[in-house]
Amino acid sequence: MKGSPVNISLLLAHPNPESFNHALAEAAAAALRGAGHEVAFHDLQAEGFDPVMTAREVREHRSDDPLVERHCDELRHAGGLVVVHPVWFDQPPAILKGWIDRVVRQETAFRRTPDGRVEGLLGVGRALLIHTANMRPRDEASDPLVTFWRTVLDPCGVTDVRRTLLAPVVTSTHEQRAAWLREVAEQVAAAFPAADPGAAPRED
Repeated sequence: MKGSPVNISLLLAHPNPESFNHALAEAAAAALRGAGHEVAFHDLQAEGFDPVMTAREVREHRSDDPLVERHCDELRHAGGLVVVHPVWFDQPPAILKGWIDRVVRQETAFRRTPDGRVEGLLGVGRALLIHTANMRPRDEASDPLVTFWRTVLDPCGVTDVRRTLLAPVVTSTHEQRAAWLREVAEQVAAAFPAADPGAAPRED
């Protein structure tokens, strides 16, 4: 509905509650709420999200874990997605990879058609990926993390994917981190402006 709050799922994957990733996620949440969006903020580590997929989930595409089912339902109806995570060995942390395995699942995020095609099921109009690393950024064409997220989001029908990589964090100054926090807030505001009809929640 036009003018209604937008449901944005915000995921944070970092084990240290005092990390810069936590500060970035808080800045993103504040920018979203400041624009009038309804934000579902998930600190996966604090929630105790179990990243290990079960045999039943592989067979039946559903889980006995109520937290997994809650995340699946939220993702199915989300109008936008923001993910904050560090880059470890060119990949997201294991807890986030496990979240993808269990939540971005068949019959929730995508389905296979009788003729063998993959059809995206998500109404996420836009995704913003916020990464931190201790190595300087690679060329995007050769960055395995770019390939990873395309592999995850493209089949789900999420075509507007924006990404920012902040690096190197380990040698950054207080002033640099403050500038990055402002930059992230600006990027969130640009990706999800107030009452953005392109990120409106689904009503099904």
